[in-house]
Amino acid sequence: MSARFRALVVALLLLSAAVFPQEVGPADAAVGEAPKAVVFIVPRPQGGEGDAPFMRVLAAALQIGLAGHGLEARMPEALSLPVLAVAPLGRLLEEAAGADFLILEGYTSTGQTIRMEVEVLRVRDGERLAAASTSRRIDLRLDEAVDAVVEQLLPQLELHLAEAASERRQAAAAAAAALAAQAGSPQEEGTDASGGSPQPESLPAEPPAVGPESPPEGRPDHRLEAGAGGATFFPMAELDPLFRFGYLAELYLEYRLRTAAAALAFGLYTGYAGLLPAEPGTASYFGSLVPVGLSLRLGTPERSKLGVHLRVQAGAALNLSPQDKVVQRLTRVLPQAKAGAGLSLALTPRLGLSLDFLYELLLYMYMQDGALAVEPIMGFNVPSLFVYMRW
Repeated sequence: MSARFRALVVALLLLSAAVFPQEVGPADAAVGEAPKAVVFIVPRPQGGEGDAPFMRVLAAALQIGLAGHGLEARMPEALSLPVLAVAPLGRLLEEAAGADFLILEGYTSTGQTIRMEVEVLRVRDGERLAAASTSRRIDLRLDEAVDAVVEQLLPQLELHLAEAASERRQAAAAAAAALAAQAGSPQEEGTDASGGSPQPESLPAEPPAVGPESPPEGRPDHRLEAGAGGATFFPMAELDPLFRFGYLAELYLEYRLRTAAAALAFGLYTGYAGLLPAEPGTASYFGSLVPVGLSLRLGTPERSKLGVHLRVQAGAALNLSPQDKVVQRLTRVLPQAKAGAGLSLALTPRLGLSLDFLYELLLYMYMQDGALAVEPIMGFNVPSLFVYMRW
């Protein structure tokens, strides 16, 4: 370790020892203090300086920064830091039991700079909620790098921190109510107060168990998602003599199944679509369509705000356009299929945006010389933008 590193370690150790306790447990909370969200910090060197004192310094600096924003921050004992630094995620989540969030403080240090890559996971299900990174020169102002990471993380965690604090307040209130009920219901004696005959003895009722706070239930794996949006339709080049542009408004309702490997959703879609003819009167019998069908979507696990998915839709479009001037008799139902990929951006845990790029195929059918003729209408929905709500 260089002389600059040694000076840094000593300075920060003295600062953390004077300002903040190194291990914070539940007993450190003041009596009557409102419950706070609890985080458990584990430093994880990814390159460069990796000894226990340096890891302890970084964890203590982050601990101080989070405590300054009203969180209860805990960290492992010094002897366990080297072991936890290389432990698998499952072991770390076990170590963080009793906390609401696990913070993995990854860092890579060189002789002059340090890069921090911090991510936050929910302890009860391991879901990744937030991430932040920064790079700074190594000097006695290293706490500025930690402050920069904290400032990036807090907006991402605002709703989750409020939810965790609310759950802890409810659990504390329930425990207090149970203790009050127990204190107000003493056991009766074997004989009544008037000196009558003894009452039949019965086993004393067990007092309500007041133990460690049970972890809050995780979010359900199955959810409903409803979305509304619109898209443009650009036909293939060979359709240009008939159609040059189209538009679409769509609604969908899907049932979501979340697993550790992927997110699957399936449901129904409908909407309104129109194809604009290249010239007045040309193909005007396709001016108004109502699509209805089934939707299937397969996406990446929902551990961050940004996700990627594949979408497939299949059904039929009902043609509502006037057809009194059509020479050949047309069917009113056009088979329809769509397929493509997209991105989703979660604005909140229940509200977000989806941007899709889809290939669309419609088959229009008509009678020609007594036989059924089928011709395709092909194009691209680029882009398809949706706003979704989950519950």
